[in-house]
Amino acid sequence: MGRRNISQIRRAEYAAAAYRTLMKHGLQGTSLSRVAEEAGASKANVLHYYQSKEALLSAALRYANAVLCKEAIILLREAKTPWERIYAVLETNLSPTSFRTDVAHAWISLCAGVPHITSYQRIQTVIYARMRSNLIGPLRSLLPEQDANLMSDVLTTAVDGLWLRCGLSLDGLSQDAARDQLDAVLDARLPASEDRQRARDRMIDVSRIMASMSNNRS
Repeated sequence: MGRRNISQIRRAEYAAAAYRTLMKHGLQGTSLSRVAEEAGASKANVLHYYQSKEALLSAALRYANAVLCKEAIILLREAKTPWERIYAVLETNLSPTSFRTDVAHAWISLCAGVPHITSYQRIQTVIYARMRSNLIGPLRSLLPEQDANLMSDVLTTAVDGLWLRCGLSLDGLSQDAARDQLDAVLDARLPASEDRQRARDRMIDVSRIMASMSNNRS
């Protein structure tokens, strides 16, 4: 793969800075000036690469999604059974590096614009499609197709709700509490089993190792 040029590097840096600014100040408090300050650059330089706040925040949404994608790829690569694949998807959405109040604040701020901004809609559509694709295969190996389709939709909705709760609660929402709620959703159609528990524990361990390695690199 070829090396990125300076334009790609700057655009990525400003997208990451925009996302950090969203975590600190929310949508209303995120301005091009604040993003430039966060990036250690001038507002004019940010505008050279992103000609509007909307374009910059779309890039921030893609940046945040890319972070989760990288974790999903690693977890799914480690998953060997249907249950491990299901929990790989769920653990990606409860990652220690992402499932935090400040990150959830940023996501909520961006998602508030989805009904009104076409570029946000396209990104959110891709996010939902990928999550459904990753869930539907293993669920179909455990459930009839109609039930698998329903469970995929319900899990996606439950994950959205957990992120909303994490972002809006003053004390956030712990990963353990979020896991228990997702297990309660699964319990409605899929009984507890040793295979399921082993898969859950293994994917939690893999996710924690990933988070530890990420923290050590920081």
